[in-house]
Amino acid sequence: MNEEEKEILVENLYDLLPATINLKNLLGNEVFISWFLPRLKLIKEIQRWPQEKVDKLTQIRLKNFLTHLNNDSVFWSARFREYFLDIQSRDIFAELFKLPVINKATLIEWGDTALILHNNAPTIDYCTSGTTGVPLRGRIDEFDMIRNELLYVFEPDVFEIQRIGELLRRKFVLLIGRKSTGLWSPFSEYFPLDVYSAISNKKTRQEIYNKILDNSFICLSAYSSIALELMKYAREDGVALPLIAHISGEGISSEEERFIYDTTGVPITFQYNCKESGSVGEKCPINIGSSLYHIYRERVLVEIVDDDGKQLENDEEGNIVLTVLDRTAMPIIRYSSGDKGKILSKLCSCGRLSPLLELQGRQKDVILLPDDNTFNILLFRALFVKEIGLKNIVKYQIIQKKKDYLEINIVLRRNIGSEKIKLTETIMESVLHNKVKIDIKIIDHIGNYDSGKNKVFVSLEEYGKVSCV
Repeated sequence: MNEEEKEILVENLYDLLPATINLKNLLGNEVFISWFLPRLKLIKEIQRWPQEKVDKLTQIRLKNFLTHLNNDSVFWSARFREYFLDIQSRDIFAELFKLPVINKATLIEWGDTALILHNNAPTIDYCTSGTTGVPLRGRIDEFDMIRNELLYVFEPDVFEIQRIGELLRRKFVLLIGRKSTGLWSPFSEYFPLDVYSAISNKKTRQEIYNKILDNSFICLSAYSSIALELMKYAREDGVALPLIAHISGEGISSEEERFIYDTTGVPITFQYNCKESGSVGEKCPINIGSSLYHIYRERVLVEIVDDDGKQLENDEEGNIVLTVLDRTAMPIIRYSSGDKGKILSKLCSCGRLSPLLELQGRQKDVILLPDDNTFNILLFRALFVKEIGLKNIVKYQIIQKKKDYLEINIVLRRNIGSEKIKLTETIMESVLHNKVKIDIKIIDHIGNYDSGKNKVFVSLEEYGKVSCV
């Protein structure tokens, strides 16, 4: 790293922006914009840095991060002593790996004891959805969000560095079906969805189209299922929506993802993230339709471990463990995200040198078979959509009610006939080795959750919880 790079990436890691800058006055703030653009330019360049150069950067950032925690937190200094961490060690990565892997249950148990307030910086509290268990209350330092998280909104190549200054001066994002309580809020407008304003309602759709076209929004942010449903209707309505579709929050099959991409004609930005860690990686246009993500290796250390916490080699699948180098209020260190995946040895053909993470999805996003084997729900969804025909589907939901019984509710755009339904049931049963009965039901409406999310797959565990309420 040269001195300018070091100044931006390392020495200012814990420096605050001017106290006058916050999420409420970020829109068009010239002081912020002049500070932000050089940093963003460098973050974009890092994706093509050789690994050796990135290793030097992360070594410095990790050491600074652990030193900060050791000096400013009674909880973390005691934890480091418990596991005999030597913060001054020349091999700081080896010291990090002395700490055991933790999970959401551990963070819930720790509660506020592990949180840190930095120079009285304002914080934002959030709760995870709870779809993988007990909801977790987390905390984000607002300055961390502004100086770090926001960078990764604009990191994808589809956001050209020459245009970002202009975007920071106006609202360019339309949030559909979910509110933003954080970094999107200064630059976005929210369009609510509920039982009275479903996308299936033509009046609601027209309101969305008008907002996009009249306000010159160039980015649509929504849960994957909501974006997919809107794009299906946009084709049907003959409306051109040349938007950047920023989708997240749910898994999506390769065919569904390509459908969104082909409808907008603009590359999708699809991040792998969780509320606890923020952005972990980004899918580039070459990987549309796959589960491959470029790791943001300058901000997060990604490990793949087995169920005993042992590190696995590249190309071996295991549990994804994260250490985030720029979260100061709620430190995330060797945290098991609940996802499975593997880091590939091969590099992407797009020219980025950041490693590829192949994401297998949440551990609970699987169909559980009677013999206790599992089947990946994304693969099942892709095969199901292919059989029915994506153009025929408005919405669907897969519910595993028993180990040997799957119910698939589907809203069709047109009648495809009972014989096609029966044939699809037979084919999908054979996919699951004839161990599970498939029951496809044609219905008129599938509602969203209050959050705006459409839960495409309800696992056996989740169905059991709902059934007991």
